[in-house]
Amino acid sequence: MTITLQGCAQCGARQYPPRALCRACLADALGPVEETGEGRLIVSAIVHRSLEPGFAGDLPLRIGTVSLDCGLRIIAFVDAGLVDGQSVCLRQEAGRDGTALWYAGALEAGV
Repeated sequence: MTITLQGCAQCGARQYPPRALCRACLADALGPVEETGEGRLIVSAIVHRSLEPGFAGDLPLRIGTVSLDCGLRIIAFVDAGLVDGQSVCLRQEAGRDGTALWYAGALEAGV
């Protein structure tokens, strides 16, 4: 499984969210690049309350910071059973409104 990020053709840096200029060298030579989505769950937390009425039925939610092997850190929803420091793989799924959301899941053996 792969994820699509934005990459700079000039310096090779990856970035998320997408921008008009590279965060590392300020070049505008940016385009989509495929990455494995593999990384490590740095830390996670459980959200018990939300100010958004639409989330009331989904609580509690577990979120965390994932450090990707390609050098980025992304905030994602965390699957049950994962522990901080564990190797994970990111995936994108569509939310209720169609926006892309990041999810961290267990890294499958042999992948």
